[in-house]
Amino acid sequence: MTPYDFIATWGKGGSRDAENERQGAQAYFIDLCELLGVPKPGSEPGYIFEQRSETLGQARGFADVFYRGRFAWENKAPGKSLDDALTQLQRYSLALENPPLLVVCDRHVIHIYTQFNGHPSEQHSIYIQNLNEPAFQARLRDVWLDPECFRPRQTNRDITEKAAKSFATLADGLRKRGPQESPQKEQYAEQIAHFLTQTLFCFFAEDVGLLPGRMFEKIVSNRQMSSQQLTQTLQTLMTTMRDGGVFGADMLPWFNGGLFKRVNVPKLEITDITELRNAARL
Repeated sequence: MTPYDFIATWGKGGSRDAENERQGAQAYFIDLCELLGVPKPGSEPGYIFEQRSETLGQARGFADVFYRGRFAWENKAPGKSLDDALTQLQRYSLALENPPLLVVCDRHVIHIYTQFNGHPSEQHSIYIQNLNEPAFQARLRDVWLDPECFRPRQTNRDITEKAAKSFATLADGLRKRGPQESPQKEQYAEQIAHFLTQTLFCFFAEDVGLLPGRMFEKIVSNRQMSSQQLTQTLQTLMTTMRDGGVFGADMLPWFNGGLFKRVNVPKLEITDITELRNAARL
């Protein structure tokens, strides 16, 4: 199986491109193994097609390919949702001994997701049209032969420490520009602490989709806004979160509880915005 043969068979408009998931899944995977020169399912214990799995709640399902200690793989037909395929694998993952890699594929693209303990998850994508290049073949071959090379360099602890440093620097800068005499000093310090708690919650809210389209990160990363405009935009955003309603082109839900009952964003300078951007990237 040469790269040309593989792409001509399984690429867009190829001779087997129109096959459904059941027709094409195993044949595609075997051809891919042939192309890469890696072992095929059944060649050793713990490496099989359609590994049966129990998930939480006793629901049962199958991982299309399972290679113990290396990966679980889910195939879809072209055009089907790979997000659904990933969700499916994540449900099976605990019962499959938490392989370090989860791979989803619609035959045109292969997405590789890492799940090493203590590290953030990363995504790597390889498109079928690139498989005629040795570098892409080598990267994909590592899924079978060296999954450890996908381990992210940063640990969750590294990221947490960097984010904490950005928040500390931001808090320190804001405090130094505020009043230095009591009781105004204490009141301003409380205002800053409340704003930073709201900010941290906004990062969480966009991660879980309550703030759509990574809204908060995009706002603080917008370099066309002045510091005054950014301060006012964050004030408007948090006020909208408090009451629910329209923000830009999006409808935001009502965030109940007391966190946004009081919204008073301190005046942000460029150094503050830089630290907010650093935290957003993390």
